[in-house]
Amino acid sequence: MKRYLKIGVAGGLLFLLAMVSVSKETSSSFIEMKVKGVRLDPFGQNPVVILVDKEEKKGLAIWIGPVEASAIERELNRVTTPRPMTHDLFHSVLGRMKAKVKEIKITDLKEQTYYALLVLVLDKERVEIDARPSDAIILALKSQAVISVATKVLEQQGISLTGRMSLSERSGIRVQELTPLLATQFNFKGDRGILVSDVITGSPAETAGLKAGDIIVKINSREIGKVEEFEEAFNAVKEGDSVRLTIFGEDKISEITLKTKP
Repeated sequence: MKRYLKIGVAGGLLFLLAMVSVSKETSSSFIEMKVKGVRLDPFGQNPVVILVDKEEKKGLAIWIGPVEASAIERELNRVTTPRPMTHDLFHSVLGRMKAKVKEIKITDLKEQTYYALLVLVLDKERVEIDARPSDAIILALKSQAVISVATKVLEQQGISLTGRMSLSERSGIRVQELTPLLATQFNFKGDRGILVSDVITGSPAETAGLKAGDIIVKINSREIGKVEEFEEAFNAVKEGDSVRLTIFGEDKISEITLKTKP
């Protein structure tokens, strides 16, 4: 995040433009989204940018660096700095070269890393440049350009924001897939489990002692390795009944029992 150089930006831009590719994705493969805001994740206190679709039915959280988080917050709050920051400079260079940011596309998730494309229109030609999502989002905000996310990414990592919540959500638990990188960060050496991303304040889950950052490995003695398995096992419990969770937290395995919420 400290690698940016102001010297030779124009030459670097020309080099990037030489490495463009033409998109073969159809528009139906992507969903337009907007930036809802920047938050700190509850367990690592790292910045996360939150994207939601137009109807705010689906959300996507992307972990970013503190420098990029500050830049996104400045754009959302329309705060200017006395001197141009790196993204300001790059945006100005694009303008001088008559290159318009038309769209940014978050295309894939590979090995816990999100991939994005910066879509430009230059001399009436559409060109695409590989970019980090955080950088691309900042430039999209500066240019009031469309932000799109691949449908496959939302299906894998998206979070439902509306409709009748699942029994687990009504009981105060929100979970996400446990990637190898996250498992390492939490010192978890098991083979299967899912990560608790949030525990709703005042919920049965909070009362039972569940915390964001805990890793659920079993529900009523059934091993859990995917979000789908978690929901299936949780939904097998009768509303209002108790459920026993085996969790890994604070470097130890323990069990808690919570009463589900109807």
